[in-house]
Parts: sequence; structure tokens; C-alpha cells
Amino acid sequence: MSILPSFTPPPWLLSISSFTFLDKLKIGWFLISEPMWTYGKWVRAYEELWEKRFEVKHAIMVSSGSAAKELIALRRKDELQKAGQWPARNKVVFPVNTWISSISVWLNFGFEPVFVDVSPDNLNVTAEGLTQVLDNDREFRIGTVFYTALLGFFGDLETCKTVTEDHGAKFFMDNCEASFSRYWGQKDGVERSILTLTTNSTSIFFSHLTSSGTEGGLIFTQSDEEADWYRMARSHGLTRGMPDKYRNYSVSPEFDFYLLGSNYRSSNLQAYMAMLDFERALQFSYNHRRHLFNALNDGLDGSKYRFFCAQNQYDGEGNHASSIPLAVPILCRSKEQRLRLEGYLKARKVMTRPIIGGCLLAHTAFKGYGEPKDF
Repeated sequence: MSILPSFTPPPWLLSISSFTFLDKLKIGWFLISEPMWTYGKWVRAYEELWEKRFEVKHAIMVSSGSAAKELIALRRKDELQKAGQWPARNKVVFPVNTWISSISVWLNFGFEPVFVDVSPDNLNVTAEGLTQVLDNDREFRIGTVFYTALLGFFGDLETCKTVTEDHGAKFFMDNCEASFSRYWGQKDGVERSILTLTTNSTSIFFSHLTSSGTEGGLIFTQSDEEADWYRMARSHGLTRGMPDKYRNYSVSPEFDFYLLGSNYRSSNLQAYMAMLDFERALQFSYNHRRHLFNALNDGLDGSKYRFFCAQNQYDGEGNHASSIPLAVPILCRSKEQRLRLEGYLKARKVMTRPIIGGCLLAHTAFKGYGEPKDF
């Protein structure tokens, strides 16, 4: 019996443009009719889509997912400096399997990495593993945890946040492919978007959960103060368009720089294209992605492969909120088995990829930060 579902024909691709010919006509008309393609009203309109759909207080659109992570790292360094804790608390905990850009921006600003292993059951940091790393922080140098919801799986997210805050550190997240996911609150049992749990970032890059057609990213926060900081930092540090409390009346209001920002702005063109994809991506993710994942996952032989189901979190009445997986992660027991499986899937036009980069400590860029054999 084939493990491949019959409801949709191959090829099954992980990278494909979702933009139709009609979308391209709309984009063409946008270019003809809109006088301003750079940062403007469409950016704010796109941010409001996220805020209203997921009840997140502030969505801030920036030029890329890496730009979003860079701004979070800059903001955190600024906080530590103002609190007199820099560089005393400059260590950041990262999962050993994540996107390189989730780590590199922090290291480039002078933070030091501490790696924690991930569970093979969901590719996420466990609360137990994180607790062990934080308990070993005898000098109290860990000031930040940057969690990753890898491939759409978000693991024991809320407990990890609690463990982090109990240590006196701040918890942030790269929500990666999980920005449409929801969870049940442990204290009140209320279903919420994971975007509301903590300050986090996502990428709306081509072929991700939702796409702006080009590069693009978002920062989500429930804090008014943070949102103001991010909006100024993405726009050269300017107070233009910000509340009067940030104004310096000794300089021109057109060029009043409140903080050391740079140009991380997105464009109206990016935002317009992203709006075309937003609702379609929601429907595709909640229906097709889960359906395809379950069909593939249910057909795998657990005696040969290590795999896991799309995680579910249940309230007391049996209702559930769940992650929206990007793909089916399969951990093979040998290299030979992996090569056979890749060949089988390739012959049936099913695209495969490595699970990001595996243990990052095995890569040249992270030599000296730890031993890969320990993870």
C-alpha cells in the first residue's frame, strides 16, 4: 500500500509560488496606479490584518525575517546596557537546531551563545533541557532565551517561557513557520495565538507559511513601549509619525532622531503582495497542510523511521489547538536508510530537504562553541 495520499496529484513541492496569473495582473495594476511603492499606507494596512486576525496588539512589518531578528537583538542589547547589565548578562540560549540567522545577528552584536539540545519528538527545546541549562548558569550570565518553533512545531512553549522568566531572563521567539498556530493557556485554558505569548518574529519570504513574494518579515509584541521602539528603529530612529512624547523640539521634526536606528523598512509593494496571499495562506495552512501532513504521517512505518504527529494541546473538554506543520520530519536510523527514502520520494515527485542543518555545532561557522557529539 502506498504511503502517498490520493487526494492531490504530485509533484508535492516545498517551494512554489502561490501567486496566480490574476495576482500578477493586480500587482501590475498596483505598479501603474500607485504613486508610492516604498514605505506607506499599505504597510500599515497589512500590519492591521495580522493584528485583527490574531488579536496581537502590535505587528511591525520590516524588510526581512533577518531584519526582524536583528531589531529584537538590538532592542535587547539596548535594554541590558540601560540596566547596567551589559556585557555581564550577554549570554543567549539557542536550540542547537535552528536557522543560522536566528543566531548570527545576536553574535554580531556581541552576545555569547549557549546551546541546548532539541527533542527528536518535536525538534524543539524541552522545558527540562532548558531548566538544566539555566540551573548551570552559576554566574547568572544568561539574560536571554531565543526559542525557535522549527518547521511549524512549537513544543512546550509556555512552560519554556515560564522557566526563562523564573531565571530572571527574557524570552523571545523566532516563530518561523508557526505564526498561524494557536495554543491553550496553561493557567486559564483559553485558546490564543502564539503571537500573543511573547515578543517574536517571523519571515514572509517566498514559500514560507505566507509570502510577500519577495523578502519580508514581521515583529509581534504586546508592549506599547517595545512597538514604539521597533517602529522608530526600523526607520532610521526617526520620531516622524510617533507620539509627541518622543519629540526633541530643538531639532527639525522632519529629521528628529530619537535612537540609533537604521533602514529596516518594508515597502508598499511588499505589503500589497503579502495582502493578496494572506487569507489564501490561512485557508491553505489550516486545511491542506494539516491534511497532507496527517496523510503522509499515518502511512509511515514506525519500526523503520522515527517520526511524530502534528502536536495537539487539549483543553479540559477535548477541544484542541495545534501547530501547522511545514513538512513531515523523518529521522532515519542510518545514512543508507535516508538515501533509500530520499530516492523513493524523489521517484514519486515528493520534494525533500534536510531538517535545516541538523546540529549546527557540526558546521564550520560554529566551530568552538561546543562539541556536536554532545548533542
